[in-house]
Amino acid sequence: MCSLPPSPTDPSFNKSFLMTFKSFTTADELFDLLVQRFWIQPPLRMNVVEREEWIRLKQRVIQARVLNIFKAFIVDDDVYKAEIGILHRIKDFIAMEEVAKFPAAKQLSTLIERARHGDSMLKKVAVSQGVPPSPLVPKSSKKLKLLDIEPLELARQLTINDSRLYQRIRPSDCLQRIWDQGTVNIDNITAFTQTSSKISLWVVESILEKEDWRRRAGIVEQFISVADHCRTLNNFSSLAAITAGLDALPIRRLTRTWAQVSPRFMAQLDVCKMVISSSKGFLNYRKMLKSAIPPCVPWIGIFLSTLQYIADGFSDNLPPRKTKEDAGSGFDLVNFKKRQEASEVIHEIRRWQAPFNLHVIPSVQAYIEDCLNSVSDTPDPAERFEAISLALEPRQLAEEKMA
Repeated sequence: MCSLPPSPTDPSFNKSFLMTFKSFTTADELFDLLVQRFWIQPPLRMNVVEREEWIRLKQRVIQARVLNIFKAFIVDDDVYKAEIGILHRIKDFIAMEEVAKFPAAKQLSTLIERARHGDSMLKKVAVSQGVPPSPLVPKSSKKLKLLDIEPLELARQLTINDSRLYQRIRPSDCLQRIWDQGTVNIDNITAFTQTSSKISLWVVESILEKEDWRRRAGIVEQFISVADHCRTLNNFSSLAAITAGLDALPIRRLTRTWAQVSPRFMAQLDVCKMVISSSKGFLNYRKMLKSAIPPCVPWIGIFLSTLQYIADGFSDNLPPRKTKEDAGSGFDLVNFKKRQEASEVIHEIRRWQAPFNLHVIPSVQAYIEDCLNSVSDTPDPAERFEAISLALEPRQLAEEKMA
């Protein structure tokens, strides 16, 4: 049993229900219950007038709502693609004489045909697409190096990659985080978060591979500039990943390196850190995201923390209500509040799934892919980075003793 009844005045209820119903029932069982609801009959002992009024005001309204649920089921790609067999059952149902006379049944038939032919009916986020900005193609024709790429263009290419991965995240990926606790999640969210981790490691690796502290400072400035451009592009994912790399202990302790970083870049880094500061529950970031205009790549860590809070803070079911109707039923109530909270987070995630209007530069994309792959192949990076950092700038330098 569900803890909250459907409300015709709450348009978000159907969306939340369809998004989360598989946490407490199956698509086939839901179909059977909806069909049973469609065939609701007038109560006994009604006269002719009362019966006609009941049919007009009650039965027809309920039947229209059932067909509406089927429509929402079909229109949402994430629902029907996971339960493609239900399309055949709905088609057989609306072909029945009593059902076919409803105008909505004809529309359902059209939608089913489109779905069976693979046409997506999921409404994408509407974003005005003008002329994309002119790309800043690297002048070097040889194998690219980090400083050969303009920071703005590197931020753009990272944003293209992040956006593609972010758009692949589906509601089922998010719901798995709540109802499949303890299982190994290998999904689109994992692919997205692993890429962010690789970017952080790439930042650390790129800085530590320079033996000269002046060259290390140049790499630091390059990544600070890239992070700042990610901020202006609304790519908060790479912004957080690059900032995390720059703030990693093996990098943060390089005092001689940081002493050579220009005050202008240090000011940019302070702004980037302020955006993702955990102060007051990430208040600055939440404000920026709230005022952002799509396209955008959010910092998914906040969403994952919220989903984890919902998983831990809400029970799946509620105890039965002590009413005459429920007395002796023995059924726990579905805690629909938990489902609604989860669906709100998922709707917020999907709100930003819009593509960026940017040119792809194959050479820069190949460079980024090579860098991220080389980092992922490195065993025990944390210990290795710490050892390299200590070798580059020991804790007690001779120069520091002399000073």
